[in-house]
Amino acid sequence: MGASMGMGFMAVFAVSGSVVLVASQVHKRLLSDFMKRIESEICGPEKYHEKKRVRFADDVVEPSGNNKEYRKRNSMSKADEFVKMPLNRQILYKGMIQNRTLQSQNCM
Repeated sequence: MGASMGMGFMAVFAVSGSVVLVASQVHKRLLSDFMKRIESEICGPEKYHEKKRVRFADDVVEPSGNNKEYRKRNSMSKADEFVKMPLNRQILYKGMIQNRTLQSQNCM
């Protein structure tokens, strides 16, 4: 009798816990929707903005095939990017690379 009563209490506890969780989630959602409606009524329709959608330009073309080939055709090589940099920045990056190689050699 004691074991069956313990199982009964566990079942009641599990069911009531589930009901409480479901009720709290429903309450949260209803409160959120209610607050959005109240905010839109108080601020007026001109001040309440929905999320904006992204619109791409008409000349944007998505690659229809292999993305790797598209990227190879439409990207510059690292050497081309390096040459287009101002001279002072080229010297700075060369120094940074040399410093990294020296530090990695000293750690070994």
